[in-house]
Amino acid sequence: MRMFNDDFALADYHVHPNFSVDAEGAIEDFCASAREKSICEICFTTHFDTNPASSEWGRSIRVNGELKINSVENFGHYVRAIEKAGEDSPMVIKCGVEVGYYPGCEDEIRELTETYPIEYKLGAVHEIGDFDICTEKDIKRVSANMPLEKLADDYFGLVKKMVETGLFDAVAHMDMYKWYGLKYFGDNILTIHRGRIENVFESMVRHNVGMEINTAALRKGHAEYYPSMEIVNMARKTGVRIAAIGSDAHRPSEIGFDFDAAKMVAYDLFPYTNE
Repeated sequence: MRMFNDDFALADYHVHPNFSVDAEGAIEDFCASAREKSICEICFTTHFDTNPASSEWGRSIRVNGELKINSVENFGHYVRAIEKAGEDSPMVIKCGVEVGYYPGCEDEIRELTETYPIEYKLGAVHEIGDFDICTEKDIKRVSANMPLEKLADDYFGLVKKMVETGLFDAVAHMDMYKWYGLKYFGDNILTIHRGRIENVFESMVRHNVGMEINTAALRKGHAEYYPSMEIVNMARKTGVRIAAIGSDAHRPSEIGFDFDAAKMVAYDLFPYTNE
C-alpha cells in the first residue's frame, strides 16, 4: 500500500495576487493564508496576457491599485514585489508567470524571461481567435454556431503550438474549456480530448513540458480537477510529467484548495513508502 510522508511540505504553484486584474489580495495576504494551511512554498503566477484581440482590461496588470497595460516593463513591478516578499518571509516564495499564449507572442515572452528571474513559466490557452474560453458570454455565443469538434481541434492545436515554442515549464489547466463548456456543449465535452490530445502529449515529452494538477475546477462546480483523471492517466502513459499542484487561487482563502486530496492524484511529487 502506498503511504505518503505527511511531513512533506505542500507547495502551491498557481497563485494570483492582486497584480492579476481578476484577483483580490496582496502577496502578504496569500502568504498568511498559506501558513495557516501548512503550505510552506508558494509560486505566484501573475497573468501576462498581451493578446491584441483581448479587451484592454484583459491585457492589463494592476500596479499600486491602478490598471496598466501588461508589458515587460510593467511586469517588473510584480517581480520586484515578489523578490521583496521573499526577503522577509520564512516561506519559500517563488516568482512565476501564467502566460496567455497566442501565436505571435513568442518574442515578447522571450524578452520577459530574459529580463526577469522567472522561476516557473505556466503556458495557458485562454483564447481561440476572438473568443475567450474562460467567459460564459463567449462560450454561450460560440456554442450556437461552432461545433464542439471544431473548438477542440482549434484548442489542442494551439496548446501543441504553445508547447513547441519551448518557452514553458508546464501547461496550465489542460481541459479548462469545460468550465463553461459543459453547460453549453453537454457531456460530450468531457471526452472530446480523445484522439486529439495524444499528439499534444508527444510534443510535451519531446520538449520536457509538464502538466499541472489544478484544483480550481472543483471550486467551479466540476466533479474533477483540471485536467480530468482520464487525461492525467493518458498523460502518464505517454510519459508526460506532473509538474506541480496549483490551486489557481485568486483570493487568499482559495490557496491550497483541496490539496490533501490532490496529492493523491499528483503522487509523483511526493515521497512514499510501500507497506
